[in-house]
Amino acid sequence: MIQIYIHFIFGYFKDHLSKIIFNILSISLGIALFVSTQINGWKAEKSLIDQTIGFNEKNFIGRYIYSGNLIQNRSNHSILKNLDDSLPNGIIVEPELHLKGYFKIEDNQIISIPVIGRDMITHFNFENRINTFQRIPKYILSKSLLHKLKKSTNTIQLSLCNKQLEINISEIEEISKDGIFAIMDLERLQNFCNLTNSYTTIKLINLPYSKFDEKNFYPTNTFNDWTFESKKEIIERAGIALGSLKINLMIISLVSVLISFFMVSNIYTGLFLSRKIEFGILLSMGGTRLNNFLLFIVLSILMGFLGGGIGTYLGITISKLNLVKTVSTVTDSLQIESYQDFPNDILFIGITLSVFGSIISAIFNAIKAYNILPIELLRDKNESSVNSPINISNHSKWIILILLISSGMLIGNLKIEKQILPGLIGVALVILGFILLNFISIPYFIKGIRKLTNTLNLSPSFIIGLKEIELDSWKNGLIISTIMLSTSLVFTLSTLTMSYESSLKHWIDEENKSDFSLISEEKLSSGEPGVPIGLLHLLKTKNIFLEVEPFFINSKFILNGKYFTLHVLNLSNSFNKDQILVSKNLCFLEKICKGDIILINSEKKGQIRLEIQGEKEHFFSERGTILMDFELFKKLFSTEFLNSIRLTFYKNTKRDEAYEFVQLISKKYNLVYLDQNQLKKLYLEGMNQVFSVLDTLKISAILISVLSLVTSIFYFVKEKSKILAGLKAIGMSLTQLYSLLFYQILFLLCSGILSGILNSLILAPIVVFGINQNAFGWNLIFSFPVHFVAKLPILIPIFTAIITLIPFYFIYRMKISKELNYE
Repeated sequence: MIQIYIHFIFGYFKDHLSKIIFNILSISLGIALFVSTQINGWKAEKSLIDQTIGFNEKNFIGRYIYSGNLIQNRSNHSILKNLDDSLPNGIIVEPELHLKGYFKIEDNQIISIPVIGRDMITHFNFENRINTFQRIPKYILSKSLLHKLKKSTNTIQLSLCNKQLEINISEIEEISKDGIFAIMDLERLQNFCNLTNSYTTIKLINLPYSKFDEKNFYPTNTFNDWTFESKKEIIERAGIALGSLKINLMIISLVSVLISFFMVSNIYTGLFLSRKIEFGILLSMGGTRLNNFLLFIVLSILMGFLGGGIGTYLGITISKLNLVKTVSTVTDSLQIESYQDFPNDILFIGITLSVFGSIISAIFNAIKAYNILPIELLRDKNESSVNSPINISNHSKWIILILLISSGMLIGNLKIEKQILPGLIGVALVILGFILLNFISIPYFIKGIRKLTNTLNLSPSFIIGLKEIELDSWKNGLIISTIMLSTSLVFTLSTLTMSYESSLKHWIDEENKSDFSLISEEKLSSGEPGVPIGLLHLLKTKNIFLEVEPFFINSKFILNGKYFTLHVLNLSNSFNKDQILVSKNLCFLEKICKGDIILINSEKKGQIRLEIQGEKEHFFSERGTILMDFELFKKLFSTEFLNSIRLTFYKNTKRDEAYEFVQLISKKYNLVYLDQNQLKKLYLEGMNQVFSVLDTLKISAILISVLSLVTSIFYFVKEKSKILAGLKAIGMSLTQLYSLLFYQILFLLCSGILSGILNSLILAPIVVFGINQNAFGWNLIFSFPVHFVAKLPILIPIFTAIITLIPFYFIYRMKISKELNYE
């Protein structure tokens, strides 16, 4: 039996190499996108955790974080002794100073990096990396950072604490660790920044070979302005902050995998038809029906392993080349790109998903192989009149699909905060309903087309093409469903991005009515504040501006142990300037709403209570935004830079003189000024970076659909080669044969695209008003890509004519004598 298995599987590989390639390619594409997005999601979370704990996770238990003013922190250095005395044996304290530094790279672009002050002697002894004769380096830079700098000179300049630090290359030790960061001795950093005896964090480290159980450890000591965070809490916060991003990546990649396996299912149908007689022969030779079933399953497992292995390799390559971007407001894209390692679990899941999906795709045809009878040997026609394996009446099928679609619409639009499961269930039910619709509607479509064309003198190619589609209703239903899924995916995701774009433009128009915004050109890519706060006071003294408004962003503002976004600006006089506002999506997601009191850790006044005076539609952060007046912010926090300054001219101001003044100011402070249109463009570029992964998915879905369509017609040419050769022999011209293929592809494309558009008209509202609103709390302005639908009547025939050339090439090369030789 093993020999039969080997002959069946590898004989098929040898005789149908092109089919095998298409099969493996389709699996690989879906798995590659899945693996790459999962790796990128893991990198995003890991980079956020590493930046929080200082890129040293080894034996890390937790940390005390300081929330007060660093200058005033000098008198509190005695906390180290008090804390060390109170800790159990086996745990040591490691104070650190975390600051922001800036390097200038190519094109005068500024990158922001964490600069970590750490006791070098303790750190290196702890790591067992030095001996008595080895000197301790002054600076440690990550390998990724040195690669970014690409310095050919002997020195590099680090902008730190508003001063320039010149670093000699010989004083640097490279560390082969993922991430972009710099480490220097704690005391040297404190002295350079005039922060003697100041720390931002105190880490608790479990000594190597210590028998202390850290799992249930949580210190009870409390110190003014110091808050303890365990390693578990830090990881959970990063997971929550990136939860929606990771879920979206998961959904996106799984949809791509689903489309891939629809194509694979179509290929397995072709496999069954081409080897149906062989299954009958095996039965007549004494084989069992179970052997037929297992032959199909073993082949699908092998295909799954091959496709999964290649797809996993492609996914790793895509991730390392950063072809699929993963962007979030709390992550740094440069940090994410610097990570090369990833957990092997992702690879295992990718291959497992590939094998499982391949088995599911083959199961229907495996069941048909199980049910085949030896009498099939008597049938000399290898026709593919494959009926649906679901043996119920059409009337029942119509009832089922109506119930599926209607229940999907109802469940998918349920409003439950932070719950996307109802939306996913709704999407799944609607897709299942439309897949069933595709299968049962083919005969009705063909019947309708025949009625419409009865009075017309159509070519034989058209009539034969329709007949062949009707005979292969099950296989063609799979092709139409694949095209439907891809089309629906493209239109649904386009609706989502267009809705975001419309909502973002509307928010900018409502929120920022200024004439210009001044921003730092050097720190534009990093999103760091870079406009000197002193410039704000200077501009206010000029009588050409009606309003000079500060704007400050903190995208990692911690409230209740979670990351939120803090926006600082001038609240209108209708609001109480000593209270705050929250975005409506924060109220929806976290139930922190008007009238509630929140506790925040301020730099100047410690922990304070602030009342929420109202909610506002604020389209910026997916986690929620806190809006604070600038005057209140100055009382609680200190800052030297703003993200931007918004300028509004008086109506009677001479525009030429005003523009000239703004240009001079921008040049003097190395800033750029953006008008409303330029500001919209900047925001939209940021949004497009976030949604770039969706563009990758759309391209992948279209490519898989094209492969499915080409594969199906290619199989048609191979399986019907005798019929096509006969038609060619009795005088059918190449033009007529081309038309035969053209009409089949045109029907499949039109049916699939029409079904996809109808499907997206139902799915898009579920995604926008169901999944998106439950996940982020935003009320988007719904925008459907109607303009693209209008172009389809022109694009579809052109696209069909191009695709038809591929299978037509094989007909053109077909030799009649060879195909009609039955010997």
